[in-house]
Amino acid sequence: MRSVTTRLTNASAIEQRLLELAYTTDAKLTAPALAYFAPCSVEDAERVLEALASRDQLAMDVDDEGTIVYQLRGRQKLAEPRVPTTVALVPAVRAPMVASPTLAAVLSMFFPGAGHLYAGHVVAAIVWFLVVSAGYVLLLPGLVLHLFSIVSAAGAAARRNLVANQRLRLAA
Repeated sequence: MRSVTTRLTNASAIEQRLLELAYTTDAKLTAPALAYFAPCSVEDAERVLEALASRDQLAMDVDDEGTIVYQLRGRQKLAEPRVPTTVALVPAVRAPMVASPTLAAVLSMFFPGAGHLYAGHVVAAIVWFLVVSAGYVLLLPGLVLHLFSIVSAAGAAARRNLVANQRLRLAA
C-alpha cells in the first residue's frame, strides 16, 4: 500500500508551515525548502514567499550559488520545538485501502460473501453466504444467487474505491 501526501494550496496554511519551518529548524528559507516542508508546489511556495517579501515581512537575498533565500526578521529557533523530533517533516496521509472489483468477484466465486468481506461489507458478506447456501439446497436458485453475489461483490469493491477517492479529494 502506498501513502499519499496531501498538497496544500491555501496561502495561509502554507504561511503557517513556513513559520514552523523557520522557528523549528535552521534550514534556509527557500521556495523548494518550503514546498517540501509544507507540502505544496514550488510555485505556491514562491507566491507565498514573494507576497510576504512584498509586504516587508521577509527579506529577500541571493546567496553565492544564485539561490533566492528569504530571511525572517527576528528569526530564532524555539527552545522547545512544537513538532516532536520523531515526526517526519512532511506529514503522510495514508491512502485508504483500494479494493479490486476483480479480486472481490474471484473471492465470491470460490466462497459466497468473501468478496463482500474483502470490500469491507461484513453484514452483506454474511447475508450473501446464508442466502446462496440456502439457495444451493434447490440447486438452480443457488447458482443464480451465486452469480448475483459475484456481481454484487465487484460492485461493492468499486463503490468502496469511489468513496475513498471522494474522501481523498475532500482532504486535499
